[in-house]
Amino acid sequence: MTTALPADLLSDLETAGYFPQTAARSLERSLRGADPIAHLVRPETTFDGPEVRRHLTVVVLTPAHLVITHLDDDPADALNPSQVVSTTERVRLQRITTSGLSQVFDTDGQQNPGREAEVTLGVSWDGSRRVDLERAVCEDPGCQLDHGYTGTIAPSDLALRVSALADGEGAVEEALAFHDRLVDAIDAIDAAGA
Repeated sequence: MTTALPADLLSDLETAGYFPQTAARSLERSLRGADPIAHLVRPETTFDGPEVRRHLTVVVLTPAHLVITHLDDDPADALNPSQVVSTTERVRLQRITTSGLSQVFDTDGQQNPGREAEVTLGVSWDGSRRVDLERAVCEDPGCQLDHGYTGTIAPSDLALRVSALADGEGAVEEALAFHDRLVDAIDAIDAAGA
């Protein structure tokens, strides 16, 4: 079962320009007949030395789920000179434990700041964890003992940054509107379950 995507979501995928048909196909399959009520499309380009890597995150809100699709360039090899990998996660809104919004305001030296210059949306559902390890060292510069590893474990769910400077003021407004719709949907489910 697939879902036909709304015209504004298809348009945003085309505008992002990173394999729009692949993103649409992944989303259509993942929505499983659910009607999208809001979405956010975030293209990102990173530079790793001489390599340019493209990435696309698409977040779709339905009445019961948050559908997150990531598209990434897959490193090329002799057998596969060019591939894109699409990974999708469907999170029940009831499972979302935290939603957050970080807002950066440009003050231009004024007492009353203007509009948001940047926002970061965060959503956590305790779905996955990121482990960052590094070799443990002691303070003795001459020490050659193996002290093992040290590290941190942190949630690795969803964090999307949108900047007016890089993405335009419209993108910031879209991100804020998506955040509002998500919070409203979570609150509605919480109220229904109470």
